[in-house]
Amino acid sequence: MRLCGRGRLKAALIDLKTERNRRIPNPDQVIIAGAGIAGLTLALALANRGFQVQIFEKSATLAEIGAGLQLSPNATRLLDRLGVLERLKYSSVEPQAICLQDGTSGEKLLHLPIGKAAKERWSAPYIVCHRADLQNALLTEARSRPNIAIQLQSAVTHHKADRQSVMIRVQYHDRIEEHRAALLVGADGVWSDMRTAMFDTDRARYTGTIAWRSSVAVEQLPESFKTLLPAGTNVVAWTGTNAHLIAYPIRSGQMINFVAVAPERQNGRRWDIQINPEGVSQNFIREFAGWHQGIRDVMRVGRPWTPWRLLEMKKCRFQLGDRLLLIGDAAHAMTPYAAQGAAMAIEDACALACALGTDSTTWSSALAAFSSARTQRITAVVRRGALNQLAYHAKGPLALARNILLRNRPVEKFVKGFDWLYGFDAEERKPDT
Repeated sequence: MRLCGRGRLKAALIDLKTERNRRIPNPDQVIIAGAGIAGLTLALALANRGFQVQIFEKSATLAEIGAGLQLSPNATRLLDRLGVLERLKYSSVEPQAICLQDGTSGEKLLHLPIGKAAKERWSAPYIVCHRADLQNALLTEARSRPNIAIQLQSAVTHHKADRQSVMIRVQYHDRIEEHRAALLVGADGVWSDMRTAMFDTDRARYTGTIAWRSSVAVEQLPESFKTLLPAGTNVVAWTGTNAHLIAYPIRSGQMINFVAVAPERQNGRRWDIQINPEGVSQNFIREFAGWHQGIRDVMRVGRPWTPWRLLEMKKCRFQLGDRLLLIGDAAHAMTPYAAQGAAMAIEDACALACALGTDSTTWSSALAAFSSARTQRITAVVRRGALNQLAYHAKGPLALARNILLRNRPVEKFVKGFDWLYGFDAEERKPDT
């Protein structure tokens, strides 16, 4: 059937609309896969430098999931520059100290001031908050920026890069979109599709340890546990054989977030077996059977405890190609013993945005330098985490030696030992050597 002039025009308009749905060319934009902490932070850092940013997120909604997290000064100074720290002001808490105690006796081992002292020494606060509150603060700030677009239910399914740009295919509902960009960044978490697409065997490794999480309203804390808490608002860690417990306030101090880390006895190092919290929680609590009565009481009050298997990447991997990068857990998932998982994602994002100049022809060398510098930084943080794990889970003579050291070493030496970590500025450009 032949179309008249009006019919041909209508058909042409339909074809044009279809083409626009299929292909949205913008070679100057940066595309980010994933709208978690790393992806949203990167979008804000890039927007501050004038970039157009498009985020594609697989989830249909950005749900309030997760639990509490600690944000040390190396992260909060960056969030402050992005306008996010102000949004966290009413939901976060600035603890006065980090305290270490013996999980069996309740004995106080170390009191490390971090409240006013953190601002004075590292020029930024140490805060604790709920992960959802940080996510919401980042998302609210991102949605206020005209040069950031966020599209949900959109999975990056394919990418092809050359030295000038990268072409991305995105599955959006029942159609495929194609986008061209100057850079594609995978911020899609520990099970990154971008990473496994290029390195199928390079996946996160299960450590055989679980972090059990719970939150308890302050008024519901048992009196036996309250006697263990130092005066003031603090992050408190109790050490023990092969396990430890951490507690700190969240949600403006109305809730106490708990993280109990212990080995998984039932399935060993199998991560592909479903955990039944109701069935396993009793076995998990038995790990703390010999601990202080106050800790055993709060574990009963905290039910149900939510299990999170601890994963880590064997190899830190940032750069996948000239126009392809990973950041956050997609690049270097790590265990939480240094409390730096979120902080490293924030550092990655801000350091990457800082590395990119306005001339994309120089990006190849800039991204290589970024990858090298961040790998060194992550390696140092992972080592500190391994040292902390050894100290937290020590037993026998090693635990005795640890307690003696913590009780007798001057606090100033412990504080000085954090300068390299908390005093670090990811946006500070190092002089050329």
